[in-house]
Amino acid sequence: MGVLERARSGLCSFGLNLSIMDPVLLEIAKAAGYDFVRLDCEHILFDNRTVSEMLRIGRLLDLDVQVRVPDLTRVTALLDNGAQGIMAPHIESREEVWEAEKAVKYPPKGERGLTGAARVLGYGRQDVASYQKQANREIALIVQIESRKGLENIEEILQQPGLDMVATGRNDLSQSLGIPGKKNDPSVLEAENFIIRKTLEYGKIPTILCKSKKRFQELYDKGVRCFTIARDDLLLKKAAENQLTVMKEIFK
Repeated sequence: MGVLERARSGLCSFGLNLSIMDPVLLEIAKAAGYDFVRLDCEHILFDNRTVSEMLRIGRLLDLDVQVRVPDLTRVTALLDNGAQGIMAPHIESREEVWEAEKAVKYPPKGERGLTGAARVLGYGRQDVASYQKQANREIALIVQIESRKGLENIEEILQQPGLDMVATGRNDLSQSLGIPGKKNDPSVLEAENFIIRKTLEYGKIPTILCKSKKRFQELYDKGVRCFTIARDDLLLKKAAENQLTVMKEIFK
């Protein structure tokens, strides 16, 4: 069951943000029990071959792979190779959502380009018309609202019918609100809560980065069911530090 279907059924999904450019991370995420991973192609310079291989392995593992993109130029290729979600960051208007929707959704919802020989169609094995309907139903268009302007325009953003999921971005929100880096400031948390409340009011699905049990409980009580809960490189660093600390206790 994919992330969108799980959310629509009221089930929780847990994702891992990936920045390490190695497909083995998908195998580790699957073995650890994660429901999806998200490649951060906005801040990390993933090469095309690595992304293609990670999308291929995600399909083999039945693990949803979402891609956070810096722009919309590669969206068609990402979807044809198996991406189950496209995250568009820094969305501030309904027009920007529509541009993303055109890239992610097939007609009549959008204008995604069509080929009958893509990986997602089994290189021609699956009927094109049936895949179009399946893709429009199962592939998530995710937008990030992470600025003051996005907050001001949230109602019109959420009115776009092809929008499936909404994420926040507390680092960028803090910067836009004039307190850069203070992502746990009450005003930033208030802005995130406002985005979540409006998202649910409009029947969309919030997908939120959450790293603490306390915040998870708060978000769950608000109705959030889709979470990213860690990033691979930071998890690795923390585990490495913890192990080193344990071994150095002999010197105390």
